[in-house]
Amino acid sequence: MKKRVAVFWLIPAKPQRELFSKIIRILAVEFDAPRFEPHLTLCRAPEEQPAKFLRKIRASPIRLRICGIAYSDKFTKTLFISFENKARLEKLVRDLGGRAKSLRDPHLSLIYRRLPTAIKRELAATIKLPFRDVLFDVIKAVNCVSPIDTRQDVESWRSVATKRLSG
Repeated sequence: MKKRVAVFWLIPAKPQRELFSKIIRILAVEFDAPRFEPHLTLCRAPEEQPAKFLRKIRASPIRLRICGIAYSDKFTKTLFISFENKARLEKLVRDLGGRAKSLRDPHLSLIYRRLPTAIKRELAATIKLPFRDVLFDVIKAVNCVSPIDTRQDVESWRSVATKRLSG
């Protein structure tokens, strides 16, 4: 049974966000997959109004080191950029009301589509990023369904609040 929930996303800064958007767009066209904004999911938002809650958060931009490009059988991790976890990232999740344990594997997905393992392996080996770390400077609250396992689920996402990180 699916239900609507709000989650918090961490959004990459320009120009990395633009590069990730281009990769996502190319993969979406090539494999008939949904387009979406590049993001790292932090945690589920509290039941209270996420926009109001987000306004109270005080945080600086966070830089995360890339571990590599990986893939899995999970729809929401078809092909993704994996990041090292950092204490600052875990603190942000706690400040947002989540549990740091919920962020076991910080990642930014590049496509949501069930694909054969051979194709995912080839894509992971082919994509080369021109940087080793990514700066994230925006938090968004996004309304979505849970669990996410179809194109329609991805296309139903709606941003409800945005906060630029400063400091």
